[in-house]
Amino acid sequence: MQCQTSCVKKFTKSTLYNSKAHCLAGCNECGCPAVWQRQPRQQQYHGMTTGRIFNGKPSRRGSWPWQVSLQLLHPKLGFIGHWCGGVLIDESWVLTAAHCIHNDLFNLPIGALWTAVVGEWELDTGGRGSARLPVERVILHERFENYVHDIALMKLARPAPLSKLVRTICLPGEEEQPRAGLQCVTSGWGRSGPSPALSTALLEANVPLLELAQCLKAYGKSVPIREGHLCAGNTDGSSGSCVGDSGGPLQCRRSDGVWQLVGVTSFGSGCARPGYPDVYTKIQYYASWIKDTIANDIHR
Repeated sequence: MQCQTSCVKKFTKSTLYNSKAHCLAGCNECGCPAVWQRQPRQQQYHGMTTGRIFNGKPSRRGSWPWQVSLQLLHPKLGFIGHWCGGVLIDESWVLTAAHCIHNDLFNLPIGALWTAVVGEWELDTGGRGSARLPVERVILHERFENYVHDIALMKLARPAPLSKLVRTICLPGEEEQPRAGLQCVTSGWGRSGPSPALSTALLEANVPLLELAQCLKAYGKSVPIREGHLCAGNTDGSSGSCVGDSGGPLQCRRSDGVWQLVGVTSFGSGCARPGYPDVYTKIQYYASWIKDTIANDIHR
């Protein structure tokens, strides 16, 4: 699961900030997008910052080639379509939030009911470069309950066709602690405004990582905030995660220009309620669980 970054250009300051710079042709290494975005400013958080997915902005096609749309065939209600986001961490594995699969409405850890759509930008258009992949197996964290250990893996029935529009994202090492103040990017097809409809285009927004204490203060009476959580986002009510974003990536750029997954969307106040940041599952905390789960599956 360790990333090889030999394909990444040795950027100068000018090329790092050039949105037209591309990866080397044929580069399928993790964290290497088809379109190099402007580096988020690395600054300490001092209050209000610009948007998230709720009131976010459309991304550029190919910006987040590890973004997955998880679509559900409900055994009673039929095909529901996009239900949650996911993240391609290996050509055969998708990472998502456990509550997408086990929640108050249903408990459906059944691979045959799920489809992972990769390479999509405009939802449900079947754009060039996208692929619909059946899910073979769903594995929830064995201690998942009430948004604690809110993480799950989906094994694809066949490997994702890696390309400029379909790539994996790098995972952090067990010792790589995300720091408060770091500017990262969240993405998803969740609601983009007051309308109840999902967004058609894949949305993105810059968000600051916050101290966990801020989420503990906001949610401590309703959801137990633990070390496996990551706190991020705005608290002024201007923007936030929303319905349909769960399980999607919170990605941060490393100093070498490669994108790394720091969190998957877990829960929030319900679409940017003032005073409430959003809570993500902290990937660094679950690095061993991810590695061991995949290794154990290989040896089944």
